[in-house]
Amino acid sequence: MSPGRGMRITGIESFPLRLTTAQQTMTFFVVRVRTDEGLVGLGEACDSFGVSHPTVLASIVDDVYAPLLLGAELSSVEAVLDPVHRATRRTLGDRGVAGQARSALAIALADLCARAAGRSVSDLTGRVRDRIRVYVGSSPFLESGPATQHLERLGPLLDRGVDMVKMRVGLDWARAMDVLADLRGLLGDGVEIAVDGSEFFTLPQAVAIAERLHEVGVTWFEEPLPHDQHEAIARLADRVAVPLAYGEHFSSPAAALDALVAGEMTVVQPDASIAGGIEAARSIARTAGERGARVACHHHAGLVSVAANLHVAASSAAVDVFEFPFHLDPLLAPAFGIDALVDGALPVPTGPGLGVTLDEDFLAAHRLAC
Repeated sequence: MSPGRGMRITGIESFPLRLTTAQQTMTFFVVRVRTDEGLVGLGEACDSFGVSHPTVLASIVDDVYAPLLLGAELSSVEAVLDPVHRATRRTLGDRGVAGQARSALAIALADLCARAAGRSVSDLTGRVRDRIRVYVGSSPFLESGPATQHLERLGPLLDRGVDMVKMRVGLDWARAMDVLADLRGLLGDGVEIAVDGSEFFTLPQAVAIAERLHEVGVTWFEEPLPHDQHEAIARLADRVAVPLAYGEHFSSPAAALDALVAGEMTVVQPDASIAGGIEAARSIARTAGERGARVACHHHAGLVSVAANLHVAASSAAVDVFEFPFHLDPLLAPAFGIDALVDGALPVPTGPGLGVTLDEDFLAAHRLAC
């Protein structure tokens, strides 16, 4: 992605944040990049459910990436960031916090390039849709209460046309399966149900759970095993009928391709705030679609990240659905909150760049000390 003419990076600021959602207090990480033309780009790392260690991300950006990027001419995201990645991958590696920090910077640079062109990110990359169907992520474990309680929580989303939900199963998975069966009956066949295993289980447990999920007619079983247990995941995929979903730990298109070739999944969940930025997430979506996988954009962060991933979905024909963790509603409203849902879909930003901004007072009020 190119801004069409050169401009130089003159400032990079890190913002580790602590914010309160509808469910809990969580940490976030935003980066702001400035140019000599007075333009400002925003990027965000994925929160990873409150454990992103934002002050660590800030140190990586401030101490390692920023000195290499300051003064660089921003002819394109890749031309600027790829040499920095090559220069640091031996010491920082590709995954974890290093990958998230790099992803935040890649998003900010893409924001800048599109702003310089006076167009939205997805307009530059080729927009194929203006609204994205969502699936609602519900965080309380299934076994935490009866099916009626979960249905009550989901009610406001279902009323806005949402027709797919993702529930979480905890360590008391036998109880969770009973609740899930009841919820299936309450929701009816018109609502898809996915289940997230949060990497909790062993292979034998995952097999037993997957068999129950298949009986209930679940759309996919997400991360039943730790994402780096590749052999076990492939064995599970061979043994069960329910589709397996992975992706929120893919730090590059190559990692996603390796898992697809190994037969570890048939549902792929790219996230621009993890995978290396918007173009990397689009590459994962395209490759997954070409190999017959279902593509569902992952999202679990703040306003900047949701905008970035909506642009991924808007410019990737293979993307089917977009994750909407509705406990984040206070942080995403009004642009991308519950009230923005129409017929179960979110709007794609249309303004220049990502189409979102963050107020200076907001960043200052919620900033964590490094």
